[in-house]
Amino acid sequence: MSLSNGRCAIMVAMLATLAGGTALAAEKYEVAVIRWAPEDIYFNGVQLGQEMERDRIMKEDGVEIEFRVFGANDVSAQRNALDAQISRGVDGVLMVPWRGEAMRGVVSQLHDDGIPVVISNNLVPGAKQTFVAFDNEAAGRKGGEALVKRLSELRGADWAKAGGVIIELRCVITASGDIDRHNGYRSALDPIVAENPGVQIEVNEAGCDGGKARKAVDDIIARHGPEQILAVISIDGTMGVGGAVPAFQAQGMLVPPDDPKHIPIITIDGTMPELEALERGHIDTVMVQPAFGEGIMSMRLLYDMMKSGKMLEAPAEPQKLYTDGDELWMPVEVLPSDQFDGPWYRIQTYSVPHDVSPKDPRNWAVQMSEQGGAQPKGAN
Repeated sequence: MSLSNGRCAIMVAMLATLAGGTALAAEKYEVAVIRWAPEDIYFNGVQLGQEMERDRIMKEDGVEIEFRVFGANDVSAQRNALDAQISRGVDGVLMVPWRGEAMRGVVSQLHDDGIPVVISNNLVPGAKQTFVAFDNEAAGRKGGEALVKRLSELRGADWAKAGGVIIELRCVITASGDIDRHNGYRSALDPIVAENPGVQIEVNEAGCDGGKARKAVDDIIARHGPEQILAVISIDGTMGVGGAVPAFQAQGMLVPPDDPKHIPIITIDGTMPELEALERGHIDTVMVQPAFGEGIMSMRLLYDMMKSGKMLEAPAEPQKLYTDGDELWMPVEVLPSDQFDGPWYRIQTYSVPHDVSPKDPRNWAVQMSEQGGAQPKGAN
């Protein structure tokens, strides 16, 4: 019987463990990296974090880890690429699914075959997995609360009584991260809408695409009039900076942040374009999703499983890792989940400018910029 390099590596580790010894690292690991499109700034940051952690591991453990990267904002393309890589043989998989529900079968099969998988950002509902992400719902809720406070500062405590339109830009409405951010935003805003019938929220799914978001905002302004637009809440940074900001600019609606006519824009991600837009006064609050933390933790956990031959299990009680760490994404909470079987490694979120400044060197986008705008090795 012949086995792929990936299956061989797992079998060697498992046999060593069963023999009562410590599983020894294989000399070489092949890792499939399935992610969103190569032009996505956030996921470039995640991949760069994975590469940084991989390089550290290779140096310290004397092993070789090869990434085979494929990126696409298309579920069929992602699935076809993953199937091809599995057929070739892999030791592990790092995956950010475009639509998690479409990956349930293959992720479950990988687990049954003993091939470790770490899912990050958007979970695969119902499949056994190790998951790394920040708390999307908490980020949305804090962003919504920041918006309410900002509108009160600009228009007075009774701003909602005058009515108006809040624009919500969504990415992929079936993705777990999108759903959780939406729920978080709305937990802060829906009670206000319920008490003030003149306030409405216009929702548009724009696929994390700045151009589509720009058209959506243009259309909403045309239907309601510029004077009726209260604010924008964006599920990600691209649609806020690349969609809402240019739409307002074209309509003469982009005014300084201390002007009562200023229209607040809240985003979630923490890319450099967001931080720069924040400093220019074009947007108001960024809830940071720590790309490097997601990348580092996902690679660290995958290597632990590949090296030991053991899958990670959800803890009976919540645990905390790196409680003394100085990164903004630490500590890491290890939690059971009610949406899948396995552990959720929850990294921390924070707000710019409320928790840290846009120039804080611990921001992942600032770190990436200081590396000369380093790009991960190309997805194809």
